[in-house]
Amino acid sequence: MKPPFSLNDPRYHLAALFILCITVAATMFTEAMITPALPVIQDEFGVSGVWTSWVLMIVLLVGAIVTPVIGKCGDLYGKKRMMLLCLGVYLVGVFASGWAPDIWSLIFFRALQGAGLGLFPLGYALIREQFPEEKVPVAIGTIAAMFGAGAFVGMFVGSWIIEHVGWRMTFHVVTPVVVLLFLAMAIVILPSPVAGRAAIDRKGLATLTGGLLTLVLALTMGGQVGWASPEVLLCVVLTVGFGAVFVRTEQVVPDPVVDLGMIRNPPVLIALAVGFFVCMISFIIIQTLPYLIESPTGLGLSRLTVGLVMMPGAIADMICGPLTGMLIRRRGMRAAMILGTSVVAAGAACYLFLPLSVASLVVAGLVYNAGMSVALTANTIIVVDSVRPEETGVGTAVYHTVQNLGGMIGPIIAGIFLTLHTTAVPGWSVEVPTGDAFLGIFVTVICIAAVVLLIGGRLQDPKRDGAGRR
Repeated sequence: MKPPFSLNDPRYHLAALFILCITVAATMFTEAMITPALPVIQDEFGVSGVWTSWVLMIVLLVGAIVTPVIGKCGDLYGKKRMMLLCLGVYLVGVFASGWAPDIWSLIFFRALQGAGLGLFPLGYALIREQFPEEKVPVAIGTIAAMFGAGAFVGMFVGSWIIEHVGWRMTFHVVTPVVVLLFLAMAIVILPSPVAGRAAIDRKGLATLTGGLLTLVLALTMGGQVGWASPEVLLCVVLTVGFGAVFVRTEQVVPDPVVDLGMIRNPPVLIALAVGFFVCMISFIIIQTLPYLIESPTGLGLSRLTVGLVMMPGAIADMICGPLTGMLIRRRGMRAAMILGTSVVAAGAACYLFLPLSVASLVVAGLVYNAGMSVALTANTIIVVDSVRPEETGVGTAVYHTVQNLGGMIGPIIAGIFLTLHTTAVPGWSVEVPTGDAFLGIFVTVICIAAVVLLIGGRLQDPKRDGAGRR
């Protein structure tokens, strides 16, 4: 079938950007909808907070594993082809999650949704490849805004659905949307040129997978069986071993799954580090707020309140993405990075020092999410601008893998505190977190935010330093 637009048609750029934005928004919509349901899922399946954290974390774990391969395949075999594959697997995961009979099947189906995260770097790479250069920063900022837009709608709709219908319906309502997106992508998006064929780095992929799995298992079991237990120590040793083999492999294979040489570029290295820690903070907060708002040891409010409290922050995220693209065009990368990391630190301070109330959580969310949006949008533009055009897919995939690693660890850190400090409350079949759990979480958040601020301040404008596109 003949495509409805040509590559140079401005209408195609608008249509492609619209489809990419809605795809990102739908993915974040799903993640935001399930967030208020975490205490309900824990209560229904009778599991601890550590295992409930896997409902969020497993998506990021799978995304961290498959995203570099998807990005590489997108550069080699065509971005549209890989985007459709990712969206198809994601559709299966979303559909099946609504019928999960237990926590283990839910985690498995959520793992399938991890393939959907491969869409993000492919989308950025498609923009770099098919859009005029002057439109790239604002287009990337617009896509970044959809993270907030999807979260904004998802939190409100998800909270209402969970309160009145049940958490399973959050997946059922997304399924037809993903079907329509798949069809729109197949019809409208123009295929990328095929760059050639190369062998998949199987050894690198295997060691990356092994290292990530053992790391997650060590963090998960440490809070339950003790950090000095033989099981945890074995996982730590295996993580180090897998990591060493992975680094060695990536240095010698002709087509590595992760190009370590790319990371030596100082602006890219700073962007990766900031992205890692900011996503870690974000998912610590996402994992914690439903418990803080719903638990009797916190505010003791309804599930609908979770969405209402988190919505203003999502709006700030949605607004700040495109503005960051404009700021970078006028003032450069350094100004955006310093602004973003400073506001992230200010938001973390609000969570810790403001007295607990709905109003304080709204203020903290507004400040933190605004800074997060600026920092992460700036990071993406830095990476896109710092790699060769033919490597954009794998470059942005590496960045998203690092982001996913940070986001993957975040819920586990929150889950450890939520499990270590608990108390029994009448009417709850499982113990709920105490005030000490929330205090420990937000002290950890502000410490990580201080690290983010220090790292971000070291960025020099890539164009002034002679970096940038090669």
